[in-house]
Amino acid sequence: MAAAGWITVILPLAVVLLSAGLSPASNWTVRTTLAGFCILAIVRPDAALLVTTALVGFGIILSHLAGVPLLRVTEVLVVASLAGCCVRALPHGTPFRHALTDWISVPIVLFVITAVASTVVWLRVYQFETGYASAYVQALLHLVSRDYFVQPGDFAVLVSTAVILEGLALYVVVAALCQVDATFFERALRMLTAGGAGLAVMSAVRLAEILLRNPGAIGAMRATSYGIRISPQIPDYIAAGSYFALCWLVALGIAMAPSRSRLVWLAAGVPLMAALYLTGSRSVIAAALVGLVALVLIVVRQRAAAARGVVAFAVLAVLVMLLSYQWMIGRDVAGEMARRSLTVRIELVRTGLRVIATRPLFGVGIDRFYVLAGDLASPELHALWAGRMHPHNDFLRFGGELGLVGLGLFLWILTAAGRRILEALRRTRDARLAGLAGGLLAFLVTSLVSNPLMVPEVSYVFWIALGLAVGHSARLQAPGVMSGSTGPRSRVFQLRWPIAVLLGGLLVFSIPSRARKELASVNLRGLSYGFFEWGMEADGTPARWSGPRATLFVDGGAQLVEIPLSGAAPSSLLQQVEVRVDGRVANRIAVGPERQRLRALLPAGASTGPHRIDLIVSPSWVPAEVIPGSQDRRVLGVKVGEIKVIMTPNQSR
Repeated sequence: MAAAGWITVILPLAVVLLSAGLSPASNWTVRTTLAGFCILAIVRPDAALLVTTALVGFGIILSHLAGVPLLRVTEVLVVASLAGCCVRALPHGTPFRHALTDWISVPIVLFVITAVASTVVWLRVYQFETGYASAYVQALLHLVSRDYFVQPGDFAVLVSTAVILEGLALYVVVAALCQVDATFFERALRMLTAGGAGLAVMSAVRLAEILLRNPGAIGAMRATSYGIRISPQIPDYIAAGSYFALCWLVALGIAMAPSRSRLVWLAAGVPLMAALYLTGSRSVIAAALVGLVALVLIVVRQRAAAARGVVAFAVLAVLVMLLSYQWMIGRDVAGEMARRSLTVRIELVRTGLRVIATRPLFGVGIDRFYVLAGDLASPELHALWAGRMHPHNDFLRFGGELGLVGLGLFLWILTAAGRRILEALRRTRDARLAGLAGGLLAFLVTSLVSNPLMVPEVSYVFWIALGLAVGHSARLQAPGVMSGSTGPRSRVFQLRWPIAVLLGGLLVFSIPSRARKELASVNLRGLSYGFFEWGMEADGTPARWSGPRATLFVDGGAQLVEIPLSGAAPSSLLQQVEVRVDGRVANRIAVGPERQRLRALLPAGASTGPHRIDLIVSPSWVPAEVIPGSQDRRVLGVKVGEIKVIMTPNQSR
């Protein structure tokens, strides 16, 4: 990738990083620390990524320590680390730049384009539903320059999209660092495990705190339908369990490898096992068992007594968790609660397939699965599940939100990574890589019954771990094998980038037509913007202020609208109100303090869609500028009462 490409990536990263310092919620602790970490990320991108890997789960604690509780510290660290890597990739011909370029593969690029295209489509729809384009763009610019890391507000979809893109970027840079630095893999594994163990200790501390404050609380929790479930820093229990299971299996892999610190890593695994157990998730314990079985099968030929001892210890720990689960946690393993949970997930899968069927190619949009799921769910699921319906399956989530295109690309990335890891394990039987592979497998098993990739901190951990596994596997391969391929270069391989450009171009050019299709399906009846909240006049009549311009939509079968108006500007000047119907001037009226009705005839004949009515008011006014003592800085137009819509004959209102 040319320097211009890296600069194109650096600029948005730099803008959002500046927002962390420029935000009104920020302080000098945040600004100073951020500046220092950015310098570290540029000078030593490997060190910055190691720090991020260790602290990825401590975002809530760090934000409170910094005095900005709403600050998404983990994402700040990730973005700063990625920006530093991109800056270090600017010099031409360096090994790091070459490695980064090699790891930017076709499925990753296409997955990025798919996610961005979906977000652009739905931002256009959200803009149309909420207000004028100019105001929406202004709010978007304010977000990226001030509030991105603190309060995304109506732009939460941008954060969810960014988490996907940041995860893919972490995968690339971590794999590249493994390629150019022989020590990075070992150091990163240790930081990943140490960070996970540190976070796991917080769960044990919370349990001790509960016991000290109220010794009877554990029994009371165990008696509830939820049982004991503790995860103080990651509120999603299964996602937290996915993180702890991955780190625990990595710790086992490190302990099996020849090392003088074997006991240290076995000890690090103890709080990880405890935290995994305290999440109270049956699926997490089962996933950890699956990952452990995979680890054992990989290293079974190792005759070292230490490796056999680690395996025996781990198997015993899982058996203890399984046998004591119902007694300690308070939830059954295969009883009524387990069957109910299984039924919910089966129904969610069926609902997810219905969601995919609505827009099979490109999906319903990021973070929009639940919007459709409620209407498509079965009565049985509604009876069992009262909350927001997420798919509880990351594969189903990508299929529903990014369509079969997005799901196919995600599976392509995983398949390519898995193939490379398996080849390396056949060749070396590296215990550290085996532990990491077992952890990734456990994580993916939990992804079949939950959405750990929807939790940013846990998503980052997965992509870092996958990058470590794939990057180390590539380094273990025979010299001369390129990082981006495994095997001889076929004709298709040589044409991969022209094909990617073609497919990416098709995805980009599909945006306008997809946006038009989604806009056509928006229910415009009753939609309005440019108005303030409703209030009451002195006589009890409801009314609301308009701005200088206001828009509303009425039924396409209407023939006349009556709009009560009054001009309350504290001056003797009349206000002019121009009415436009579907973009054409339909009426003009001078409005004074007395309430009057503005009538506008609508085009004859039932319309296929709603009519758009625009009110343009001149002059507008600001109460704080004309009313002594007022602090109201709103730009106001006229007061608008309840609108009366006269339908054509045989049309219902």
